[in-house]
Amino acid sequence: MAKFLKFALTGAQEEVLIPVSEIANVETVTTLTTKIDLANGLKKYTITHLAPLVANAIVLSIYDAIKANPGGVVSTVGIPLLTAQAPEAQSGQQGRTVITAPATFATFTSSAYTDV
Repeated sequence: MAKFLKFALTGAQEEVLIPVSEIANVETVTTLTTKIDLANGLKKYTITHLAPLVANAIVLSIYDAIKANPGGVVSTVGIPLLTAQAPEAQSGQQGRTVITAPATFATFTSSAYTDV
């Protein structure tokens, strides 16, 4: 298990590192925010993001990142899929599939470190 979780942010703050050993709980607050409670019970991180297509996709990404990178220092939280790519209807083409709409992913926009 890595020592820190990294969120790549799109806002003014480029990234945030959260110590994995301090994480007590992760939960979805709204479709735009996820709360990470710290073990001391006094502080929390609130991660703001675009709404994922699947409920709890952000929470599952965070827990997957916690389990990943054993023995490492930093594990980056992956961005969940918002909409899958849309291939063109099969027309007997050989060798390639034409994509009419690319896949889109959630983005982490900001984080706040606050009192509980």
